[in-house]
Amino acid sequence: MWPILALAALAVLTLGDEVWAWGPATHVKLAGDLMSSGLLPAALASLLGRHAWHFLYGNVAADIVFAKKLSRIKQICHHWTTGFAMLDGSQSDEDRAFASGYLCHLAADTVAHGKYLPRQMAMSRSTIGFGHLYWEVRADSRIDAACWRLLRETLAQPYPGAMNLMELHLPDTLLSFDANHAVFNRLNLLASMRSWRRSIGLWGRVSRWPLSDAVLRDYHAESLARMADVLTRGAQSTVLHDDPNGNSALAHARARRKLLRRMKRARLPLEHVVSEAAACLAPAGDGAFRAYG
Repeated sequence: MWPILALAALAVLTLGDEVWAWGPATHVKLAGDLMSSGLLPAALASLLGRHAWHFLYGNVAADIVFAKKLSRIKQICHHWTTGFAMLDGSQSDEDRAFASGYLCHLAADTVAHGKYLPRQMAMSRSTIGFGHLYWEVRADSRIDAACWRLLRETLAQPYPGAMNLMELHLPDTLLSFDANHAVFNRLNLLASMRSWRRSIGLWGRVSRWPLSDAVLRDYHAESLARMADVLTRGAQSTVLHDDPNGNSALAHARARRKLLRRMKRARLPLEHVVSEAAACLAPAGDGAFRAYG
C-alpha cells in the first residue's frame, strides 16, 4: 500500500489535484454542528441521529476519489447530480443518512472552494496548488482534537451500503474504487495523527498571514446554512447554483494572482485589488441563516 500512497503524493504535487476543500476534521465538525443545530425538520434530524455514523461518513467520503480531475467524467465525485443520484438510489435509512451527509459535504465545499480559499489566496497571493493545500490545512488545524478522534472512529465503522452506492455512482476513475478507498483511509488516518496535527499547528504559529477565529467561524456558519438548505429544499435549493468544485472561483483566483504579479512588477499599488477580493469573498456568517433559512 505504501507504493500507492507514494504515487498519490507524487501525483498531488505534479498534477495539482486538490485533496480537500474543507479538510476532514472540518467536515466532521460541521456535520456534528448541523445535527445539534435545530435547523433541520424533526423527521430528518431524527433519521440522521439514528444513523449518525453513516451521516458523518457521508460528510467525509465525498473526497474518496483521488485525482478527481482525471476521472472520465471530470470531478464526478463533486457533482450535485452524483449526490442526488446516491440519495435517490438509497435502499435503507442508513444509506439515506450517508447520501444526506454526502450532499452536505458538497454544500460546505461551495463555501470552501467558492469563497474561503479564493479569499485567502488573494490575501496571501499564493499559487492555486500551494495555497489550496495550505489554507485547507490551516483551517483544519483549528479543529478540536475531539473531532479528529471522531474522524478516526467514523472511518473504523463498516458501511456496506455506502460502499455499494459509491462504487456504482463513481465509475471510471483513475484508480479502482478499492484503491481509492484504501488511499482515502490512509491519508485521513495520517492527517488525524497527533504528530501531524502538531506540525500543521506550527504552520499557523509561524505564518505571516493571519487567519482569525472570527472569519473562520463565519465561514463555518455559512457552510452550515447551505448544508441545511440543501437537505431541507433538495433540488429546489439555491445552493445548487454554486459549484462544489469551485472551478470558476478558483479560475478567477488564478487570474487575480497573475494580475497582482504584473502590478507588482510595474510597481503599482496592490492593496485595492486585495481588499476588493477580501470584501467580495467575505463570509456571510450569521446572515447566511437569513439568506438560506
